[in-house]
Amino acid sequence: MNKKRILYLMVAAALLFTACSNDDNDTTPNADMQTITVSGIEFTMVKVEPGTFMMGEINGDLEVTYSEKPAHQVTLTKPFYMAKTEVTQELWQAVMDTNPSYFGVGTNLPVEQVSYNEAIEFCSRLSTSTGRTFTLPTEAQWEYAARGGHKAPATPTVYAGGSELDAVGWYTDNCDGTTHEVGSKAPNELGLYDMSGSVREWCLDWYGEYSATAQSDPQGPSSGTNRVARGGGWASWARECRIPARMEFHPDNKYGDTGFRVVMLP
Repeated sequence: MNKKRILYLMVAAALLFTACSNDDNDTTPNADMQTITVSGIEFTMVKVEPGTFMMGEINGDLEVTYSEKPAHQVTLTKPFYMAKTEVTQELWQAVMDTNPSYFGVGTNLPVEQVSYNEAIEFCSRLSTSTGRTFTLPTEAQWEYAARGGHKAPATPTVYAGGSELDAVGWYTDNCDGTTHEVGSKAPNELGLYDMSGSVREWCLDWYGEYSATAQSDPQGPSSGTNRVARGGGWASWARECRIPARMEFHPDNKYGDTGFRVVMLP
């Protein structure tokens, strides 16, 4: 084989390697997205870079119902991966061998009727199955990602992905009293779906009042009675689907409009 032929093959191989490395399903540590497979079911995790943002209700004239004030500066110092969609019934069943959902059986419907404690158990089993570390998002991680993370628009939106809820989320006015397939509305700037509406999402934190003090990587109170849920759901009014809106529920409670999404550590 002549030298010119060998050089051609080397260049072609290098180009092929580069193309594969840039694929959306790349599972290298620095990939913007990683596709994870468990029991034959695939789901996508989106990388969220570190950053600083204002957490809480930043519109000073808005009456706040769910302890969204005072707005305060939060810095997340480490990257993390956020699930592109809420955990589906299909993924839940692949990990847990059950389907607790009230709304039928649909591969791409969000799982609901899941307590906080059951969501934590799911994360533990998923971590064991995949060899990666999965958990629920902290409340700060959730809000930062919902706002668009390191790709957040200069002018904050009311909901995750825009200021028109019908375009980005399922809620009381458009859901027909039921859940809908994940990813069927517009995503936000990070490519995350259904962070406003669809089903409310459990967060890792105990519920507590905000402080005005700037914080880094907050974890919430060290103890409490209720856990945080964010994002609103199909049975929520529009104001409950706003990015900063907060709710609290006992970790054993289950609801037909409450599910979760997972975070993966790099």
